Amino acid sequence: MAKLDPVLSRGQSAASGAFPVLGEALIHVTWDASPDLEQFLGFITAYTKGRFSNSLAERVTLASTELLDNAVRYGSLARDFSYCLAMQTTQVSVSVRNATMPARIEMLVAQLRRLEAAPGQVYTSELERSMGSASGRRSMLGLARIRHEAEMQIGVDVDVNEVTVRAQCKR
Repeated sequence: MAKLDPVLSRGQSAASGAFPVLGEALIHVTWDASPDLEQFLGFITAYTKGRFSNSLAERVTLASTELLDNAVRYGSLARDFSYCLAMQTTQVSVSVRNATMPARIEMLVAQLRRLEAAPGQVYTSELERSMGSASGRRSMLGLARIRHEAEMQIGVDVDVNEVTVRAQCKR
């Protein structure tokens, strides 16, 4: 697992080249294997509670949890993936980059279009769908939670088989 230093890199991932960072990178980690998400998210929670208001810390933690969960669940762990928490003067962003299959990227882009058009409706339908699922499958509920519960904007950058999903909000 990567070291948990507050700033590991400023916009560069040693293993994967450039990583788009909006503002000052507070935390930037790249993994080459499946990380211990529970430990890392504990670190994120403690870090954000010490730096941000309770409300913002909860929003950043929710976005971090959902984006990392999606990267592990839907990404290709055969390739590196990265996490970045960055801050601008008026905004905070959480970004996760990972490799995945083109079909999953298409599903992600379609889901984000649905979220932009009707965030509340998509949130409600995904929540109902996950509650009615015998397997507990939460297909796309995480993105809807980020958009609806955390009230963060979500964007995506696609570069061939790599996708960067970014959630951002005002500080």
